[in-house]
Parts: sequence; structure tokens; C-alpha cells
Amino acid sequence: MTPTIRPSSATDTDALAAIADVNLFPADLLTPMIAPFLSGAPALWLTAERGGRVCGFAFAEPEPLTDATWNLRVIAADPAGQGTGRALLDAAERTLHKNGAGLLIIDTTQTEAQNAARRLYLSSGYAQVGHIQDFFAKGEDRVTFAKRLT
Repeated sequence: MTPTIRPSSATDTDALAAIADVNLFPADLLTPMIAPFLSGAPALWLTAERGGRVCGFAFAEPEPLTDATWNLRVIAADPAGQGTGRALLDAAERTLHKNGAGLLIIDTTQTEAQNAARRLYLSSGYAQVGHIQDFFAKGEDRVTFAKRLT
């Protein structure tokens, strides 16, 4: 079953935090991340639902000091939700392109935990454009992908 993708709302915060806590970062970091968006700051937050249950989210924001470049900061899906990551990525690309974004970049790591994410980006037409060793921490490299949306 394909998930429904919609703009995130304040009522999603707890469910999004729970997904982040399992997949990416401590749950208490999510509220300060989404707060500017909920107050009208330029950003994109999308929530995926399947069967009425939140199963994933994506967050992108404009890259400072650029012209029409956005950075997909987070894409997270419930591990049981097959196809949720791709649906979120496709929806983010469509929404950003419709709103004038020309380039979307994504940073991830080289760790085994991010293997599926890197495969998703490559199979979705992204090119790996950078790799910086020990960027996030010793042994945790930054791997950057990019795709033109126009």
C-alpha cells in the first residue's frame, strides 16, 4: 500500500519524533527542528501516512547563500514501511521543483546503517558529488549527493 504524503503539522510532532528516535537522532531534537516551519519559516516538512498511521517524514530547507538550492536534511521511514522513503523523496522533489528549487542536495554518511539511503539516492538519479572523511566524527564520513530538479 502506497503511503499518503502530506505537509506536516504540529499534531505530527510526537509521531515524527518517535520515528527519528528509532532511525536517526534523539526524539527531543525534533521539536526545535520543526518549530521554525510551524511558525512560517521557509522549509519543507512532509509526513507519510499508511493506514492512518504516521510512517515517515522528510525535512528540507533552502541552502543559505545559494540561488534555488535546497538541502534535504532528513528523510526517515518506519523500517516496516516498504517504499515510504522513495515516496517521500519523490514528493519532496515534486514540491520543491514546483516552488522553484533547481538543485537538491543530500548529506549522509558512509556507515552501514545508511546503505539503503545511499542506494535510494543513486537509484533516484542523484550523483555522489562529495566525500569528506571524519566529517561528523572520527570514522563517520560525510557523503553528499546532488540532483538537478529542473
